[in-house]
Amino acid sequence: MMTVQYDGTNYSGWQRQKRENTIQTVIEESLSKILKTQIKIRGAGRTDAGVHALGQVASFKGEIKMSLDILKKALNHLLPKDIRVIDLKEVEPDFHPQYSAKRKSYIYCICLDEECSCFINRYVWHYPRKVDLKLMEYSLKLFKGTVDFTAFSGSTDVKNKIRTVYNFSLQSFNELCFMDLKVQGNFIKLRIEADGFLKYMVRNIIGCIVEIGKGRLNSEDIKEALKSGKRPSSMQTAPPNGLFLERIVY
Repeated sequence: MMTVQYDGTNYSGWQRQKRENTIQTVIEESLSKILKTQIKIRGAGRTDAGVHALGQVASFKGEIKMSLDILKKALNHLLPKDIRVIDLKEVEPDFHPQYSAKRKSYIYCICLDEECSCFINRYVWHYPRKVDLKLMEYSLKLFKGTVDFTAFSGSTDVKNKIRTVYNFSLQSFNELCFMDLKVQGNFIKLRIEADGFLKYMVRNIIGCIVEIGKGRLNSEDIKEALKSGKRPSSMQTAPPNGLFLERIVY
């Protein structure tokens, strides 16, 4: 099992695609080169193009004739600098990074300033508009619990769209730490933890909450969407660059 961090800016998401550069493809190519055999990995979940990860989890099967520490160093030597393997360990044969997971969490960052620092622009949604934070925070409870999230899902073959959201929080703060610097500004961080997520689910929910903060949607609109399974008419999908897969709990 490997735990991976990546900056998703230059990639077409996690999942392997024939004509696109993806995180999975890059890691598989590096592993195959080191182990001198074709390696396929399976991840805990797909992240969209441009989405980042602090703790993506993946696994693979193969005969390894070196220590895991040496393999990790070799991998990070071959991988581009925007992908890092931060942990590598052996697990039971029946372990599955997706189906063995109990909880997953994502964080999403928004910058509300008129101008956004060039150092963090690729990691936040720059939204230079006034929003009502109290309304936004109040709306979070509408998404908690065991809910059918059909209205907030992208096109997918997944039939069961019921998910349980355990925690959903909003935090506002006036600075972000970047390296040894503090970037001053007006920021929001949302954190959502659930037993699983549907395609675009987090980005759709975040976009919806921002619309609530602008007064374009209200609680009744959300309740109706959840009940009917129909997407709210004025809801937008938040851009991918502010989204991070935070961690996966097993």
